[in-house]
Amino acid sequence: MKPNCPMQFDGIDHVVLNVTDSERALQFYTQVLGLTVERVIEDLHIYQLRCGRNIIDLRVLSQGKTLAQKEERGIDHLCLMMHGDVDVIVNYLKEHDVPIVFGPVELYGATGFGTSMYVLDPDGHTLELKADYAQYPIRTTGKEAMAGLTRLRAEPYSDGCPTSSPSGAVGCRRFRPTLKHRATLMPPAEAGS
Repeated sequence: MKPNCPMQFDGIDHVVLNVTDSERALQFYTQVLGLTVERVIEDLHIYQLRCGRNIIDLRVLSQGKTLAQKEERGIDHLCLMMHGDVDVIVNYLKEHDVPIVFGPVELYGATGFGTSMYVLDPDGHTLELKADYAQYPIRTTGKEAMAGLTRLRAEPYSDGCPTSSPSGAVGCRRFRPTLKHRATLMPPAEAGS
């Protein structure tokens, strides 16, 4: 936390995604992903869906309005935590014609390494579906494994305020896999492709 900053954060409460077709979006988020509609704000055309302890708001654009191109939307992807056998989930998504654009692969996030796959919703929003465990063995070297167990020295953020860690170290960040590492973290069946 920045010195003299009165705010402390617990996480993200909700996210709002603009959608163009309420029926199509609700079919995907409720019937395919299994989220539940918790509240509908009719005059604002917002459907609030329960996703664990968080909410995803689907805000339906007015008729005739279109979404900006993906690169201009201001968000690359939204990561949703999930539970379940990744192989079963991949087959389920394929059966429901949900495009998997990347993965499954072991990636790092707020809960550490886990198995992730990236899918597209009907409006082209990229969703990362992430299990908080590694479904597949992580392939690495001793040096890379040790780097993942310790904090690496990093420069302070551009605003001049150093980061801090629970251990009291200043200016440290956790090991993050590079694109080279992503190739080595693929499940065995995908590693050769």
